[in-house]
Amino acid sequence: MRRSVLIFMISILLPIGMPGQSLTAEDQKLLESARSRYYNLEERGFLSASCSVDFDFSTIPSIPVEDRDATYRLVKETRFTLNLDRKNPTVSFSYPMGASDSARRHADPLAGLLRSLVFGLFQTWPSKGLHGPVPAFSSQIESVERVEGGYKFVLKVPGGPVQIEMDKNYLVRRITSIGGKVEELPIFDSTPDGLIFAGNVATDDSEVGGRVQVRYEFANSMVDGFRLPSSVRLRVNQNIDVRYSLTDCSVQKGTVIRATAPEGVAP
Repeated sequence: MRRSVLIFMISILLPIGMPGQSLTAEDQKLLESARSRYYNLEERGFLSASCSVDFDFSTIPSIPVEDRDATYRLVKETRFTLNLDRKNPTVSFSYPMGASDSARRHADPLAGLLRSLVFGLFQTWPSKGLHGPVPAFSSQIESVERVEGGYKFVLKVPGGPVQIEMDKNYLVRRITSIGGKVEELPIFDSTPDGLIFAGNVATDDSEVGGRVQVRYEFANSMVDGFRLPSSVRLRVNQNIDVRYSLTDCSVQKGTVIRATAPEGVAP
């Protein structure tokens, strides 16, 4: 499977701030009601987290590499680190001291694949896991519609609108983008602090090579007062079924300051 396809599939457009049409007072109330249903890390002062990534190597895809046995041993000893913040994640890896340049060169393709399996997934985590699926600012909302059985929020983003469909209790049922060719069925678990992002089923029908489906699930745990992902299972079509855990996490947090938008400006 092409790595670029995987990263594209699990990098569905993140909402960014763009001017939207004027929303009514009733629209604003619906947005606030929807936002209030979801666990919001930002409101709790989350800034960033750094975690070690521990792969279950019994689930790692077999790829052709030079000196296979030695290469896999080296990658098992390699430290992978996920840095997760409010914008974009970074994933790095460092080989153990003493590894030769030749051994590192042989290991680069496998280590790079594992890095992409973490980076591609967490690249979109902020759009649902940081503050829930509804963007934090109403200027990112194109329209709010009442539909049969619930609501539809339309976000204006590069590449075309993103539509979020919710039931009457504001639980997301479906997200569509790329003219309906990409469909997401996100999973949210109930917690005392609100609904928390726990997985997704994303299907992409826009690729010339055929349909790509990505499924992933999170287990979330408390880390220094924050609910954060602690383990992942990622499946891509019939090609990949990988599991990994996030361990030894450290969190940076800040003071939450409640700001009021200037008069006449939507928050």
